[in-house]
Amino acid sequence: MKLNALLLSILSTCCFFSFQLHGQVPLAFSLKQAQDYAYENNYDLKNAAYDVQIAQKQVRQNTAIGLPQVNGGIDYMEYFARPTSLIPGEFIGKPGTDIEIQFGTRYNLTMRGRIDQLLYSGQYLVGLQTAKAFLETERQKNVKVKIDIRDQVENSYLVVLLYQEQTKILDSTYKVINQMVKELEETFKLGLVEDIEVDQLELNKSDLEARLINTNSQLEISTARLKFVLGLKENQQILLTDSLRGFINTLGRDYLMKQQFDYNFNIDYSVFKKQEYLVKMQYKLSKTAYQPSLSAFMGFSDNAQRNAWNFFAANQSWFKTLNWGMTVTVPIWSSGSRKYTVDQAYLQVQKMKVNDEKMKTGLELQVASARSDFNNAYLVFLNKKKGLEVATKIYLKTINKYKEGVAGSTDLNQKYNQFLQSESDYLLTMFNVVNLKIQLNKLLEKV
Repeated sequence: MKLNALLLSILSTCCFFSFQLHGQVPLAFSLKQAQDYAYENNYDLKNAAYDVQIAQKQVRQNTAIGLPQVNGGIDYMEYFARPTSLIPGEFIGKPGTDIEIQFGTRYNLTMRGRIDQLLYSGQYLVGLQTAKAFLETERQKNVKVKIDIRDQVENSYLVVLLYQEQTKILDSTYKVINQMVKELEETFKLGLVEDIEVDQLELNKSDLEARLINTNSQLEISTARLKFVLGLKENQQILLTDSLRGFINTLGRDYLMKQQFDYNFNIDYSVFKKQEYLVKMQYKLSKTAYQPSLSAFMGFSDNAQRNAWNFFAANQSWFKTLNWGMTVTVPIWSSGSRKYTVDQAYLQVQKMKVNDEKMKTGLELQVASARSDFNNAYLVFLNKKKGLEVATKIYLKTINKYKEGVAGSTDLNQKYNQFLQSESDYLLTMFNVVNLKIQLNKLLEKV
C-alpha cells in the first residue's frame, strides 16, 4: 500500500510538471460560447454593470433625503477665565458705578440631538423621479454595451477564422511549391532545365514564405484582440470551434433584406429616448426652484454646569431642553438666476426634439445604406467565390502542364499570382459580407 501511494505521488508530480511545461489547456469556444463568456468577463460590461449599481445607490441616496435625519453631538467647554459682565451699581445700592460680576461655571457639558423631517419639497420629489430616470438610462446603456460586445466578439472571432483560413491555403500552396522546387532542382542537376526555371520557382517560394510570416503575425494579433474582448489573459490559449463557412451559411440574406425596420425597437434610439426623458426631467426639476419647501424639526439636549469635574456624579443635576418647530422656505427674488436656469433647461428639451427627428431620419438612412452595402457585398462575394474556383482549377492544371514540360515558368508564375490574388479577394469579400451582416442585423434587431 505504501508503494502504491508512493507511485501515485510520483505520477501526480510528473503530471503536474508536464502540465507546467506544455502550458495551459486551450479553452474551446464556439461563437455563442465566446459571446456568453464575454458577457461575464468583458471589461466594459463589468464597468457597465457597476454603473447600474451606482445609479441604484444614487436613487436610494436621493430617497433617503426625504426620510428622517437624526444628528447628535456633545459640546464641552472649560473656562480658565470666566467671562465678566458689568451691571449698574443701582442694583446693589451703589448708584453711578458699574459692578463686575461673573456668571456661569467653570465646566460645562451639553449632549444634544435633533431630528429633521422634510415635509414638502418640489425639488426633492422631482429629483427622485430624475434619479429613477437616470437609473433606467444606465440600464438601457448596459443593454447597448452588451449588444456592442456581442458584435465585437463576432467580428473578432471572424477575423481570427479569416487569418486561419488564409494560413491554411498559403501553407498548402507552400508545400506544393516546395515539392516542385525539390523536383526541379533534381531535373536541373540532370541538365534538363535551365537555372532560370529553378530561380523563378525559388522566387515564388520565397514570396509565399513572406506571405506566411505576415499572415501568421496578423493571426497572432487578431487572436490577442479576441482574447482582450473576451476578458482573457494574453497567455491563455484558445481554440475556435466554428468554421468560417459557417458564418456564410447563417447569413440569412433574404430575411435581412425583407425585414421591416422600426426605430422604436432600435437599441441606439431606445438609449436616446431614455436620455431625452432625463433632459425633460431636468427641465421639470429646474422649475421647482420657484416652489416653497416645508420641513419640521425636534431638538433635545441635556446640559450640565459644574465648578468641579463631576459630570457623572449621581447627586448632581442635568438640565433638559426639548423643542420642536417648522421651517418654511419661500423663494422670493434671485435676480433672474432661476429664470435663466429654467430657460436653459427648456432649450435643452428643444434640442432633444430636433435630435429626435435627426436620429429617426439618420437611422432610416443607415438601414437603407446598410441593406444596399450588404446586398452588393454578397453579390461580390459570390463572384469572387466563383473566381477562386476557376483560378484554383487553372493553377492546378498549369502545375501539371509545367511538370509535363508543356507550360513554362512564366505561365506558371502568372497563374500562381492570379491564384493568390483570387484567394485574397475571396477571403476579404467573405469577411466584408459577414461584417456588413453584423452591422445590418444590429440596426434591424428588436430590443
